[in-house]
Amino acid sequence: MKKYLTLITANLTIAVIAVVLYSPGLVNLRLSDYSIFRAGMSIIAALLLILAFFLVNIRLLKEPDRRPVTLEDVHDLDKAKDILRSHCEGRYFGSLARTAAGQLDRIFQCRQRLSGILEQKFTRGTMSFQKFDSVAAAAESSAIKNVVAMANRMRLFDEKEYARLQHYREDDIPDDIQEEQLRLYQKNFDNVRSTIALNEKILLKLDALAMEISSSASSDDADLNNGLIEEIEHLIEETRYYE
Repeated sequence: MKKYLTLITANLTIAVIAVVLYSPGLVNLRLSDYSIFRAGMSIIAALLLILAFFLVNIRLLKEPDRRPVTLEDVHDLDKAKDILRSHCEGRYFGSLARTAAGQLDRIFQCRQRLSGILEQKFTRGTMSFQKFDSVAAAAESSAIKNVVAMANRMRLFDEKEYARLQHYREDDIPDDIQEEQLRLYQKNFDNVRSTIALNEKILLKLDALAMEISSSASSDDADLNNGLIEEIEHLIEETRYYE
């Protein structure tokens, strides 16, 4: 429903702009205008309005891409956010997709913050620097893998079929079969939520690691953070269960 309201609003906006541009008493653009500039603008404005109309309608009305996402499709956090963005307006996964996109922003910020702290505490290229920087890079990679897993689950989710199943007792299909279908959909929901929870745990531990390194008296205290590194590595290892 939200998609169609957006479509109607966008088309009405294009129509209003066209009326303002071409109505006498307003901008009054026309091809026969004595001014070459205004005559040219009447053609350019018409072409832009037509282009906007087709782009808006094609984008909003096209069916979602059901092809599986692979890690080769996702090179960095920005690409991962692009994949999530296509699900942000979904009726059932929209909120989860927006939450996951927000997590990617926070992971990027945390990575930047941690890199700055490491450059203050250690010399770039040293073992201590590499140890902490590599675990941060692995955490970012893990978050991307989790987004790929979430995107594939979202793409397999048929919103129309799920909406129909909400009234499964009212049709002639055996209830036990449809209840099993609903359990599969619920499992899909639960797995996406679990993946988001895993990303949140990784974020928490990365923040804790950044704070610990920042508050260390000297680089000699680096070994005190081994416990946090092991916790992050354990969480990263959990990612493979969601792929």
